[in-house]
Amino acid sequence: MANNRIGEIRGSVKLAGKAFEHLTSRIHEFHRAISDMPFNAMPAVPGVKDSSEGTRNIHDGITDGVYGVIKGIGGALFKQADVALKAAERNFQPATQTALAVTPPAIARDNVVSAISGLIGDAMSQERNPLRVKLGFYREGHRTTLTAPVLAATYPEATGKLVIFMHGLCCNEHSWRLYAEQHTPYGDQLTAKGYAPLYVRYNSGLHISLNGRTLARQIDKLVRLWPVSVSEVVLIGHSMGGLVARSAAYKAAKSNMTWPQKVSHIICLGTPHTGAPLERFVHAATPVLDAFPLSRPLAKVLAVRSDGIRDLRHGFVADEHWKKRSAEELTADARTEVPRIESVKYHFIGSSIGIDEHHWLGKAVGDGLVKLPSSTARELADADTAVLYSAHHMQLLNHPAIYQEIAKRLGAKKAAASKT
Repeated sequence: MANNRIGEIRGSVKLAGKAFEHLTSRIHEFHRAISDMPFNAMPAVPGVKDSSEGTRNIHDGITDGVYGVIKGIGGALFKQADVALKAAERNFQPATQTALAVTPPAIARDNVVSAISGLIGDAMSQERNPLRVKLGFYREGHRTTLTAPVLAATYPEATGKLVIFMHGLCCNEHSWRLYAEQHTPYGDQLTAKGYAPLYVRYNSGLHISLNGRTLARQIDKLVRLWPVSVSEVVLIGHSMGGLVARSAAYKAAKSNMTWPQKVSHIICLGTPHTGAPLERFVHAATPVLDAFPLSRPLAKVLAVRSDGIRDLRHGFVADEHWKKRSAEELTADARTEVPRIESVKYHFIGSSIGIDEHHWLGKAVGDGLVKLPSSTARELADADTAVLYSAHHMQLLNHPAIYQEIAKRLGAKKAAASKT
């Protein structure tokens, strides 16, 4: 495991180096924006115009030089650290690895990496950062190798009914255990009903359709190598995970894979099928902020948000929604219809902070991140819908009322009682 730890450290160093470069550049720009204000005003002052230009050149030269030295020295140090850690990682001879139990520090590390991946995971993937998240089925914090012997050993309780859970933006498989001290998680309850729960972790900073394509192939391999014959597959996705589920099913059917024929239900919880208002706001605000020198550094920070976040603007789930399109063409009209799988039952379940459908707060902000017209967009897949009121977005991950909705649709019996 030491070799993995070296890789994690190297990945952290690379992220720190990028953050240092980005932060230093933004502070430099903000410094210049502030200093430009009096210098721009000086020429209008009688008797100052002639000397102000020379003073400005001296100031700007010193400022640019100082920040240049800081970035140069910092960049060199991070580069040297990366080279040294890469050599250590290459030369280390790993011992036989054994699976470790999930500990609170390990979960915290996973959560931090997943959050960063949601923000800049596309860049991490392009740079092959060792911390980049690799899509797969995770158990006890570890990605399962898809071979028949490993699957048999990892899932000794395997049944022919699979329920696959997909998390949302900046999250991971641990998210499905939120509020576990109050309510029994969905997967645990469905295990008692004969289902075998599997949890996907993916890089939520990548395009949704790229994750969908990879997940389609992974499920195809999983079904072929599963220890027992698979009779049913259920996909349950929270937030972005619902889009990934729909994308995977669409891609698999388009590629003539056989596993979609085994899918009985696709259940989406709080999924922004037609887009998320927060990303739309950021998209609209970025050019406005960029128009003013003092706010331009903030605009550049917002501009580095990941492809996955940008896909949430209109709920893009297919390659054709964004490929070969300019930034100006990435509108709601680009979200062309994605055919539903006729044999599959789709269920779009949303929530609202409001106490009922007429409450002003629920109409304004929905569940805090997604509005009900988007999370319950039945027209996209002839889906049946349900709404949980007085609940926010993250409560959809583990709530007795939501489990009742899931259980009802799967034909499972009454949910287990909440913990006290």
